[in-house]
Amino acid sequence: MSILLQGGRFKKRLMPILLSVALAGCSNLFGSSFTQTLQRDANASSEFYMNKLGQAQDKEDQQTYKLLAARVLITENKVPQAEELLTELVDLNEAQQLDRKLIEARIAAAKGNNDVAEGKLRALDLTKLSPSQKSRYYETFAQTAENRKDVIDAVKARIKMDENLTDIQRRKNNVDKTWALLRSANTGVINNASDEGSVALGGWLTLIKAYNDNIRQPVQLSQALQSWKSAYPSHVAATFFPKELESLLNFQQTNLAQIGLILPLSGDGQILGTTIQSGFNDAKGDSTIPVQVFDSSTTPINEIITQAKNAGIKALVGPLLKQNVDTIISNPTEVQGMDVLALNATPNARAINQVCYYGLSPEDEAESAANKMWQDGVRNPIVAMPQNDLGQRVGNAFNVRWQRLAGTDANIRYYNLPADITYFFQGAPQDTSALYVISSPDELAEIKGYLDTSNPNVRIYASSRSNAASNTPEYYAKMNGVQFSDIPFFKQNDSSQYQKVAGSTGGEFQLMRLYAMGADAWLLINHFNELRQVPGYTLSGLTGQLNADSNCNINRDMTWYQVQDGHVVTVAN
Repeated sequence: MSILLQGGRFKKRLMPILLSVALAGCSNLFGSSFTQTLQRDANASSEFYMNKLGQAQDKEDQQTYKLLAARVLITENKVPQAEELLTELVDLNEAQQLDRKLIEARIAAAKGNNDVAEGKLRALDLTKLSPSQKSRYYETFAQTAENRKDVIDAVKARIKMDENLTDIQRRKNNVDKTWALLRSANTGVINNASDEGSVALGGWLTLIKAYNDNIRQPVQLSQALQSWKSAYPSHVAATFFPKELESLLNFQQTNLAQIGLILPLSGDGQILGTTIQSGFNDAKGDSTIPVQVFDSSTTPINEIITQAKNAGIKALVGPLLKQNVDTIISNPTEVQGMDVLALNATPNARAINQVCYYGLSPEDEAESAANKMWQDGVRNPIVAMPQNDLGQRVGNAFNVRWQRLAGTDANIRYYNLPADITYFFQGAPQDTSALYVISSPDELAEIKGYLDTSNPNVRIYASSRSNAASNTPEYYAKMNGVQFSDIPFFKQNDSSQYQKVAGSTGGEFQLMRLYAMGADAWLLINHFNELRQVPGYTLSGLTGQLNADSNCNINRDMTWYQVQDGHVVTVAN
C-alpha cells in the first residue's frame, strides 16, 4: 500500500514536469511537434521570438520561431524585417510551408500588392487551416479590401475573422477595427450597401447608419445606440461594444452655468491674453452665461483654481502659458470636478479626465499637410524641417500621420540653411515630386529659387509660418504654385468681422490667429461634452475644422491656400 501511495505521489510530482516539457519542448513526449504552435495565435513580441530563436538547438524549432517572429513583425509595422526572415527559411515541413504562405500573403497585402496576396490566399486549402490561421486568412483579405478602399468587403472579411477568433481581446480589437472601417466610409457607400441576408453585416450597417444619422444630435445618438443594443443583443458589437462609442451610452449634453477664463492680462504676455480675450468676448456676444476673468500674470495658477472652485465655477478656459498647464497636469486632482479647456499643450500633456488641450499647434498643421499631400496623390514626399526643437516636433507629427496613411515612414530631413534642401533631392526616388517645408517667408523664397533651378517640377507645400502680413506683391509673384496651410478665417477677408479684427491688430496675422483662437475657445467650451464623448464630432471654427482625439487633444484641419499668378486663392482640401 505504501508503494502504491509513493507511486501516486511520484505521478503527481511528475505530471507538471511532463506538462512543461510538452508545452515548451521542441519535440515533446507525446509525439506532438512544436511546429503545431503555428496553428495558434502568436501572443508575444517579435523580440521574444527572436530571443527564443537564439536559444533553440533544433533546426525545425528555429524555423518555427522565425515564422512566429515574422508574423509579429508585420503587426509591428516592420515588414522589411519580416521579409528578411522569410528568406532565411529552408527545408520547411508541411505545416511550416502553410504558415509561410499565410505570412507571404500578409506581407503582400501590407505592401499593397493585392493580386499577389489574394492569389496566395486562394491557393490555400481552408480545410487545412486551424481557426487561428483562418482568422489570419480573413484578416489578410480584409487588408486587401482596405487597400482597394472597399469598406464593405473589408467588413465582411472581418466578420468571417470574428467567427474564427476565440481570444476575447482579439475579438474586441477586431470589433474596434471593424467599427473604424465603417466610420471611415462615405455615407453614400453605407446607405447603398446590402446586408446580403447576413445578420452580422446587417447589424453593423444598422449601427453605422444610426451613428451617421444622429452625429449632430448627441442626445438622440445616445438613445439610438441603446435601441440598437436592444435590437441586436447577440451581435458581436453588442457583446464587445466599440470602445469609441462606450462613453456615448450615458451622454450628458454640455450645460454651462458659468465659465472661468484664465489668461495673462498684464506683463509680458498681455498682448497675447487681451487678443484672445477679445475673440472670446466677441464670440460670446449676447450669451447670458457669466464669465469670471482671472489674470494668470498676477495670481498663481493654484490660487486661481481655488478661487474658481470657491465661486462655484465648473468650467475653465485656460491657462495659456505652458508652465501653468504643466502645473495642472502635475496635480490633476486640483481640477477634479471641473471641465478644463487648456489653451496650450506641453511635452508633458497626457490624458486627464475632463481636461482638453487646444492651441495653435504647428503639429496640427503638419498632420493637415500629410492629409493634403496624400489626397493630392503624393506618395513619396521630402519633409524638410529646421534643425531645432520645433523641427523635431513637427517632423514627428507629420511622420505619425504619414505612417497611418502610407504604412511607411516619411522621408524627413533637417536643414540649417535653405540651400541644404537642394541636396535632399539628390539620389531621392524618382517619384519624389513634392516637398513639405517649415520655414519663414524669406527662407521659403530662397528655397523656391533654388528648386526652380534644380527641381522645377517639385510641388511645394508650406505652413502658416510662411504666411505673413508683410509679404509683398513681389514676394507672391515669385511664389507661384506654392501651397500653404492657415486658418480659414483668412479666407473671409471681405467680411466685417475680418476688417474689424485686422483694424484692431494692425493687420498682424499672428495676432489675428490668436483672436480666432479666442473665438474658437468659446465655441469649444460650449460643446465640451460633445467633443469628449462623441467620436468624430466636428465644429467649424475660425482656426479650422475642430475635433478631439481620444486624449482630448483638439485637432485642427486647416484651410489650404495657393499662390496663383501673384494672388492667394483657397484650394480644395
